Amino acid sequence: MATNKTIINKPRISKWIGRMYVILSLFILALFSFIALVADMPVLFLSIGVVVFVPLAAIAYCFYRTRYVLSGGYLHSWSPFMTIDLKLSDIRKIERTRVPMHLRAGAGGYCGKFYIAGTGWTRAIISNFVDGVLITDKNGRHYLITPSNPDNFVKLLK
Repeated sequence: MATNKTIINKPRISKWIGRMYVILSLFILALFSFIALVADMPVLFLSIGVVVFVPLAAIAYCFYRTRYVLSGGYLHSWSPFMTIDLKLSDIRKIERTRVPMHLRAGAGGYCGKFYIAGTGWTRAIISNFVDGVLITDKNGRHYLITPSNPDNFVKLLK
């Protein structure tokens, strides 16, 4: 791959996950706003609502802004809880994979460091639960991403 070319991959977004973050954040804001209206301490409950709403809304925003960028010989992706900066020459193994079931059910469906049986601790920035790309670097670290067209993305990485 040419190192002077920038390629930006917008992942396929799972609509129900994205909507879940948006709806949940709006629900939290509405709930605490309602409680603030009927409570004796409205400022406290409104403050709690805002403190919970802002991070959820930020995660929803970042979820829709997820990108996998190939530039300058690096794979870069950023999320609120995980950053991937991987030198392409450090990649040892790239394989297509399904997103493990426990990540689908328990991770909230976005980003973080998760334990995958048979693989180990894996840095993940995922935006759908269907197909992904598992990358292993020369140091044995694992990365799980979900580009929009995994087969083409694997070809770009090789």
